[in-house]
Amino acid sequence: MTMTIERFSAIVARINRAALYPADWPQAMHEIVTVLGGYHGGVVVSGAGSRRMTVCSPGADELRRSYNSRFWRIDPIAGALEHEPAGVITTCEDLLGPEYLRRHRFFSDWMAPNRLGNGVLALLDCGSETSWLGVYPDGGGDLDLAHVRATMRLLLPHLRHALTVQSRLGNAATERDRAVAVLHAYLHGLVIVSGQGVICYANPAARSILESGDGLAIGRRGHLEASGTAVGLRPLIEAAIREGGARVGGRTLVPRRSGTGAYALLVSPLDADIDGRAELRAEVARSALVVIVDPDEPIPGGVDELRQLYGLTAAEARVAAAALRGAGLRSIADELAISVNTVRTHLQRAFEKTGTHRQAELVRVLATILSGTGQFEGSAGGVRTAISPPSS
Repeated sequence: MTMTIERFSAIVARINRAALYPADWPQAMHEIVTVLGGYHGGVVVSGAGSRRMTVCSPGADELRRSYNSRFWRIDPIAGALEHEPAGVITTCEDLLGPEYLRRHRFFSDWMAPNRLGNGVLALLDCGSETSWLGVYPDGGGDLDLAHVRATMRLLLPHLRHALTVQSRLGNAATERDRAVAVLHAYLHGLVIVSGQGVICYANPAARSILESGDGLAIGRRGHLEASGTAVGLRPLIEAAIREGGARVGGRTLVPRRSGTGAYALLVSPLDADIDGRAELRAEVARSALVVIVDPDEPIPGGVDELRQLYGLTAAEARVAAAALRGAGLRSIADELAISVNTVRTHLQRAFEKTGTHRQAELVRVLATILSGTGQFEGSAGGVRTAISPPSS
């Protein structure tokens, strides 16, 4: 098929669009295969000990599925092509020799049943991942190699650019998903406030707090709002997101209508220069992070965690957990149905194993360690064990 400027521009536009909208890749591949006079085509990516066909022309889904599930392991074309220089354009038979290719199981079990003839291959990249475009004629036909090579040379820079863009977008999405997963898993409430004071992110813990309306809520304009008696939150947020001058954070308490313990809030400006990545500045400029801590939230962890961390016996861990709740010797003895002397013995062994010397020191160390190591425990659908905070 003759390549006009209009058709070339349309194909390039389709390729570029597919980089942003992967659902467009089959149509882009169809146009590439059609203009090259082929029957089927696809892009294979090789790296990290595996190969996968990421893109294929319409009607080749089963071909791609069988390649990705089984035949990539015995693909001799891929193995040979991975050692070629980037930008090379060759054919399956030139790469391996026609006799060797046709004797190989890959040809008899995959290429021939799918009516794939002597395809033209173009290596797009060399590095940690190698990718190539393959366009195949119907098994009984041949491609116009001169036309295919010339047209491929025109399309390869655009295809390479589109695949690079797609890869970087995919990596960025993966990084974002991992970061959001960490925020979602955090025990305490996390809220990100934009430069306009509007909530642009709230993790599940924060959403639960805001939806309860007990001291904190989302205002009609999407702002983070505190109950009428709490006057310190708004000035802190304004100081953290203000434009011009130093941005500062701070802490405040927000009383709850229910009368339970007031929320402790930390408001902190988000650093716009993350790891020197200046491109992120516009996105996070003037944003602020609000951490919401519920003092009534149990200390994460329990008997099993104390045993795992410090090698305490079950009895020692039960006594230590009771001490962490603020119980005295007599209360612990009554709760566990043991003598006060036995409680003292278990506490002494807990002191030795935790490097502490007094009950108050033991409580401080265990509260710090369990709180620090338990911020994400059980947050992915598991069961969260916890020790209730000391009674007031």
